[in-house]
Amino acid sequence: MSVVAVAVVNPFSTRYTRPGRLPPLDAAGRLLDIDALMTALRVTGGSAAIVGPHGTGKTTLLHALAERLEAAGCLAGVLRLRSPGDAVVLWWSIVRARHGSTLCVDSWECLGPWGRIVSVLARWRGCRLVVTSHRAPGLPILFRAEGTLPVLAALVTRVPDHGGLIGDADISEAYRRHGGNLRESLYDLYDRFQDRCR
Repeated sequence: MSVVAVAVVNPFSTRYTRPGRLPPLDAAGRLLDIDALMTALRVTGGSAAIVGPHGTGKTTLLHALAERLEAAGCLAGVLRLRSPGDAVVLWWSIVRARHGSTLCVDSWECLGPWGRIVSVLARWRGCRLVVTSHRAPGLPILFRAEGTLPVLAALVTRVPDHGGLIGDADISEAYRRHGGNLRESLYDLYDRFQDRCR
């Protein structure tokens, strides 16, 4: 009799946890009301910031808002910044954007002092900005993201079944070890799941 190895898919792999795959949650681990955030965005004039530390769900929320903006026909694009040099790409995106459209920008803090210049250009061109940043970037704050233990616990319930290999103690330990960084906590749970499947 031969033994057939069955490949086990890790429910904490990025295919299940990357931004856009899991829903945005509030600090208590409840689904965010995207309609209410879209209303709040209109109140701010269409430009606003999602603010919070690394790994707290800012990009996930930005993607959810971008989907709504695209459905409404007013999304100019989504950009992820990596360095101050990306200001040129952002500048061209604003220049090419339709008046009244919205550009979603992830990692605004990468722009450094260029951020003010880009904001002025966007206002002048009639382009709205929805950005993520680690600190207030001079735009109205739409949402403050927090990496809380209830959020991590709620995210774990939303990945595929882990077969009981990850318990509450694992979730708490991963959260504590990574200081509230949910992304790193999910990577930690990935490793724990892998170790237990061997």
